[in-house]
Formats: sequence, C-alpha cells, structure tokens
Amino acid sequence: MSYTKSICAALLALSLVPEAVAEPVFFDSFESGDMSATNEDGFTWGGNNATSVVTPDQVVYNNGEKNVPIPSGRDWDVKEGAGDHHLRFRFGPGRFMSEQRFKLGRHYQDIWIAYWIRVPINFKHGDANNKFLSVWPKSYDRPGTVTWQTRPNENGGAQLVYQDGGVTSGETGWSPFISYPDDQGRWMHVVARVKSASGPDSNDGIIQFFRRWEGETDYTKIHEKTNADTWDDSSSEQGISQGYIMGWANDPYDQNTEWFVDEFSIYTSNPIEEFISNNSDENRPNPPTLELIR
Repeated sequence: MSYTKSICAALLALSLVPEAVAEPVFFDSFESGDMSATNEDGFTWGGNNATSVVTPDQVVYNNGEKNVPIPSGRDWDVKEGAGDHHLRFRFGPGRFMSEQRFKLGRHYQDIWIAYWIRVPINFKHGDANNKFLSVWPKSYDRPGTVTWQTRPNENGGAQLVYQDGGVTSGETGWSPFISYPDDQGRWMHVVARVKSASGPDSNDGIIQFFRRWEGETDYTKIHEKTNADTWDDSSSEQGISQGYIMGWANDPYDQNTEWFVDEFSIYTSNPIEEFISNNSDENRPNPPTLELIR
C-alpha cells in the first residue's frame, strides 16, 4: 500500500471511531416513587425537609410512603416526557426552610450536576436572597463551598449570583435569571460545574453554570470563573462530596410556593452536547427508574 493510501486509510479509521459519550454516574427520575436511588459510590438523598415525591394527583413519598391527594388549587403537572413523578419543594407562607440535601458517596474533583426545575406558577421574588444550589467538599460555608442563590431584580424577577467559598466570600456574577411574570411555570434545565483547584494557593478551580429553557435548542452560559479558589483547607480530601438543592429561603414567600425538580443527574465530564443531541422527542431516551451503576 502506498504512503498516501496508508494515510487515507488511517484517517478513515479515525473518522469511524465513535465520539466519547458523557455518561451519568448517577441519575434519578423519581419514577421509583421514593428517595432510594443510589449508585456504586453510595449516593444518598437526605431526609425530606418540606420536600416530597409527587405525581400530578398525589404525594407518594415524604420520609416514607404516602397517599395524600393534591390539595385544591395546586398544579403538580410533570414535565412532558419525564415520567409521572417529580420532586416537590414546598415553601409555606412565611416559612424559611425547604431544601433537599444529598451525599455523593465520594469526592469528585470535577463534577457536573444537571436537572430540570420548574419555576413556581406564582413566582415573585422578594427583597432578599434565596438559595438555589450549594455544593461543598467536607465543611459547608468555607473555602471549597460553591453556592448559587437568587437576588431580586427589582421587577419581581430574579438574578442569579454565586459565591466561591460560601459566606466566606462575596456574591458575584450577577446575571438575569428569571423574569416576572413571563417565566412563571416554565421548566428550565440547569447544568452546574465545579472543578477543584490543584493546590491551596493555585486559584485554578472552575465554576460554571448553564441554563436552557424548555423549548430552546442551546444552553446559555450564565457563569464562568476559571481562577476559582475551590480548595478545601479543612480537609486532605479535595472535591465535591455533598450539597443541597434550593436551601434556606432567607426571604420567605408571602404565599404557598412550590418548585419542582426532575431528572437529577451527576456527570464527571461535560454532558451538554449529549443533552442537546437528545433534545428532541425522537431522540429522547427512556430514563432509568431507580439507579445507574457505573
């Protein structure tokens, strides 16, 4: 075979090698009807703190099996194509706490957390801040913790900010996030990434946050920091090991307000291209019902 033919054959062979596909190390669609999903690393959901697994008609799980009909006037419709169950976060009028904690079972040096979340149908932001997502290596609210939270935009909507180090650092990255009243009841898919710094003084950690509204084809990069101080100086083990969704509502709502989460997943490499390729109903895979083992 000539040199030219050899090169062509090699290029053809390379072109036929399938691209690497980002695979989740954990996935929960809540179709099991409880909070028992796990993986080989030992992922666990924390107890239900004003959260519950619901269908469009009833509560089916809240620290145990339940069979509680939906109260009058509520809207618990699931996201189209996502099964019959999702995770509800209920903030009662004037109540401060509603969060869902989780433990990953190990420390991840580079983690991508993705899930669908529905803006409350009666959403209106108050005057202070509300947590959206927080993750940390060992100790909460110190170097190594990354927290996203919402702040008012003075028009009833919300901006999204983040903290590199929890309350030990200031808020940054003020970005438009939710419009009032246009985004009430809309589903968004969010992808949050945290990569550990390589050393205590390296400041080379990465913090990123992406969002795609249902019906959109591409993701918007809302936050990116490539010189983050994501080093936990309280531990010899680096990497994210736990977190919570939503969290303390420092600005309680005036009326009963409900957020919904579905298809929660954990990746160790960028899954966004895979999400985009599976965006259409024709390409959408059927989600696992309980667990995914690596």
